[in-house]
Amino acid sequence: MNPTTFTRLLLALPLTLLLSAPAQADTVPSGMYSSYASSLQAGMTNGNYRELFAPRVYDLNNGQTARVTMTLLGGDYKVKAICDDDCADIDLEVRDERGNRVGWDYAADDEPIVTFRVGPGRYTVNLIMEDCDWTPCTAVLLSLYR
Repeated sequence: MNPTTFTRLLLALPLTLLLSAPAQADTVPSGMYSSYASSLQAGMTNGNYRELFAPRVYDLNNGQTARVTMTLLGGDYKVKAICDDDCADIDLEVRDERGNRVGWDYAADDEPIVTFRVGPGRYTVNLIMEDCDWTPCTAVLLSLYR
């Protein structure tokens, strides 16, 4: 391989990785904050749940999945996705270390919620963008525990 071809491949690799992964941000967009805040408040007052970690924000195209792997101590958990106005359907599932589903919400809606009880271990939450009218759609992941 000549040096020019090698240089082009090296320059293209980060762009390929960037375009294939869902974009993630750290702050809830202002247009979605009221939905996030009311979901958080409802979880805390209706079941004594607490926020597990700061909300995670993703920009997803149709058919794209964002994965969040976390180590849980065991107990009762609730995860919820809140999607923007351009989103018609986003699905949510939780899988254990072996890939078994421990909870899911595949209903055709834009605010899926999964409540589950598990023992200690590593779990993966998948946000699956099924129907986004104007891509990318923004989704916020809220995680609660008690």
